[in-house]
This record gives sequence, structure tokens and C-alpha cells, in this order.
Amino acid sequence: MSEQLEAIKQLSEFVLKEDWAKVKTYLTDDLFYKVGSSEPKHGKEAVSDFLSMIFKTTAKLEGHDVRKIWEEPGMIAIEMDANYRLVKNNQMVKVACCDVYRMRGNQNYEWRVYADGSPLFQ
Repeated sequence: MSEQLEAIKQLSEFVLKEDWAKVKTYLTDDLFYKVGSSEPKHGKEAVSDFLSMIFKTTAKLEGHDVRKIWEEPGMIAIEMDANYRLVKNNQMVKVACCDVYRMRGNQNYEWRVYADGSPLFQ
């Protein structure tokens, strides 16, 4: 496993634990974060605040079922189902998604999430 892929694995584990201080160590200060067609978020604080809010108000991420990983120098893409527990009724749902990470060293400077979020709002 490459150092960059290992960094993304660690980032994911800290997101699951909601350890935002450690999450931020894998993000650049000028991070560009975009989920689907929504407005982008800029910076590591904005991303951790956004994810924390989603986990408290909508659904808590509980894990991933990875299907495929593509890796090129400075870029990692992961196709997966993200497993969420809905806040409103505790029901588990799967969200099909593909995350694309662009890296500087072992830090993520661009994170795009292409996801079908409809299960979160049914």
C-alpha cells in the first residue's frame, strides 16, 4: 500500500471515530471539498464542521464497503458504498459513492464526493 493510500485509510478511520483533530492532520489548510453539486467547502475547519453537523443532524457514518481503488501519482479514487445510520429513526442505509482525493505528499488538498445521497433523505 502506498503512503498516500495509507494516509487516506487513516483519514477515513479518524472520520469514523469523529476525531476531528486527527482528521485535520490529513487535510491541507486550503482544502477544496465538494459533495456532488453542492457548494464547495474550503479549508479543513469547514470540512470537519460540515461532517460533524451531518453526523449529528442527518446520519452517522458507520463504515464503507469498498469495491475498487484507483491510484495514480497524487490521486486516489475509491468506489464504495458508505454505510450510514439515520439520526431520525436509527435505520441503516447505504449510499453509493465515489470519492476522489488529490494529494500533496500525504495530505489531501482536493476531496470530491460523488454520491447518491437520496437514501439519507427518504
